[in-house]
Formats: sequence, structure tokens, C-alpha cells
Amino acid sequence: MNPIINQHWTPEERARYGIRGIDDFTTEELAVLQEKLDGWMRQRDPQSKNPRRRAPFVMKRRTNAPA
Repeated sequence: MNPIINQHWTPEERARYGIRGIDDFTTEELAVLQEKLDGWMRQRDPQSKNPRRRAPFVMKRRTNAPA
């Protein structure tokens, strides 16, 4: 969400659109969400030993193209 635009939702608007704020969650639900987040963070690929960041895609140079 754009931090410049402050959208203040009333509880009725949030309920109408199915939006839940942090205050709407119970302690148990927050604990489950934290467990899920921890699991997702563990699934992330570990950092490689090489500190240089590699581009995800490198274009190959065309050898038959005119100079």
C-alpha cells in the first residue's frame, strides 16, 4: 500500500471488504501466522559463498550480428 496515502477504514468498511487489521487477530491466530512466516523464511535459499550478486538473466551476445 502507498504510505503517502493514508486510508482510514471504519470497522464496517473493513468487514464489508473482508479486511482484517492487526487488532482483529487473536493471540493464537498471530502465533500461527508467525509460525508460517518462520517456515517460509527457512525455505529461502541460503546465501551463496560468493558475495557478488549475479543477475538472474544475462543476454547472450549474437555472433552473427553486424558490428
